[in-house]
Amino acid sequence: MTDSGTLTLTEALRQQTRETHEKLDHYLTNLGLFNNIELYKKFLSLQYYIHRDANNYYHDQTLTAIIPDLINRNRFEKVKEDLKDLKIDIPSTTFTSPNTTNASEAVGFLYVVEGSKLGANTLLKRVEKIGLSENYGARHMAPDQDGRGASWKIFQNSINQAKLDIHTTIKSATTAFSQILAYAKFVTT
Repeated sequence: MTDSGTLTLTEALRQQTRETHEKLDHYLTNLGLFNNIELYKKFLSLQYYIHRDANNYYHDQTLTAIIPDLINRNRFEKVKEDLKDLKIDIPSTTFTSPNTTNASEAVGFLYVVEGSKLGANTLLKRVEKIGLSENYGARHMAPDQDGRGASWKIFQNSINQAKLDIHTTIKSATTAFSQILAYAKFVTT
């Protein structure tokens, strides 16, 4: 909470996107995507779409002024290396990446992508059981240089201090969770 008793941006995001986030988590959890390499390949294809969509945001000058070390947080090249490790062609569909120059919208999407790194520690332990690691096939799950917790706190503090439109950011994060669910359904059916 801030001094005025209002929610910070990240508190509001967590609260307002909870239902959509849980729906995505429930769907993915029930698929058993970490039970074997073939199922994991579907998860990796999903990661390709997510990080492809986020890629431009990590290079945006307005956003790099808000979020420290933003360009080094980008996982897109690591996802492509993971695909190469497992001899998976770059996924192709008619899905188009979101394109916005609105910082509040972009931060909503980044909130979803950056937040997913917190759970990646647990996922990394699961994929190790099928022969993958942060050096082979699961590079994109490795922690940021500052570590998972510290990196997330830096991200949170940065966006909480930025002058962003909270409603636009929440709407964008909710849309991102829904889009990722659509990608998940596409790659798993």
